[in-house]
Amino acid sequence: MHIGSLAAALILAPAAAMAADCNRPAPIALAPGASSATIASGEPTGTSDCYQVAVRGDQVLTVSLDSETGDAAFALYAPGWTAKCDPAGDCELAGDILSDDETRSWSDAVQDSGAYLIVVDNAKSDSDYRLTVKIE
Repeated sequence: MHIGSLAAALILAPAAAMAADCNRPAPIALAPGASSATIASGEPTGTSDCYQVAVRGDQVLTVSLDSETGDAAFALYAPGWTAKCDPAGDCELAGDILSDDETRSWSDAVQDSGAYLIVVDNAKSDSDYRLTVKIE
């Protein structure tokens, strides 16, 4: 299993933190009867976007990211992650990170039930992306 117990932190630049709003990540909800959902980015902002998806501990979670330039990547955090932003807009994420650096796809059976955080880093490319989440 690829799930580790690494305590990791991701520091976001002030502009990215404001756009990311990891204090209130956008929920990804699957339609009734569906096993996957795809989020298409809107206007490219060249920053990070935060999403959360609820998964049970007995399910397989698959996350994949496609972008026009191939520069976008994501980080996946296990339930229990925290996001803290200061008044200047600097945000810090902490928690168990499940994905490798510069990840574009990840799949594994999850051990913990709860809200998984997906942080899409699109700062390098500023291009459109499609984030697909599958739960089985």
